[in-house]
Amino acid sequence: MTNYIRLHQVVFHTKVLGPGMRAAIWLQGCKRRCKGCMSPASRPLHGGTLAGISSVANAILSLEDIEGITVSGGEPFLQPEALCTLLGMIREKADLGVIIYTGYTHEQLRQMQNRYIDQILDELTDLLIDGEYVDELNDGKSLRGSSNQRILYLTDRYLPYKDIYDAEVRNVEAMISEREVFFVGIPNRETWNQWESVVNGFDPETIE
Repeated sequence: MTNYIRLHQVVFHTKVLGPGMRAAIWLQGCKRRCKGCMSPASRPLHGGTLAGISSVANAILSLEDIEGITVSGGEPFLQPEALCTLLGMIREKADLGVIIYTGYTHEQLRQMQNRYIDQILDELTDLLIDGEYVDELNDGKSLRGSSNQRILYLTDRYLPYKDIYDAEVRNVEAMISEREVFFVGIPNRETWNQWESVVNGFDPETIE
């Protein structure tokens, strides 16, 4: 069993990546080069931070005010054993809902015939948002990037919240870490373009 997981970012409290208050985990590493990718820094397979799985699990389990966790990337299923171990540790001790974003389709994941992936899908995931992001199909719908991506309810846990995934509004939160300022959530095109113009036009030499 692997003891480590490669992380891009962790946010312990957010309200924009699913129902209720959630912890969000972005895994490091993605082999895709999707046009319009929001997180190009999460692509390098050996970037990010190598963290002990038990430490990450304990940090999540110490939170008393969250409904669940949302896992994204990067590509979470490039680290299937580590992800399976992490989710298993959390689910063993807490009834937290699990939402996972992946660039693979559900069918592609099954075709891999990987026991860790199968266990994640069969036992450890409540809702899967699948499919590669296609910039031209970005239709502004809530909580997914483009219209080809599917909202797959692998359990009944989030069925009462189906309406939030059909909403025509996207909410985002701006977060500041030691390394960067970043968005949590999926911004619409206008918000993203405004953000890029601010970042690209920022000159630290102008700050007194």
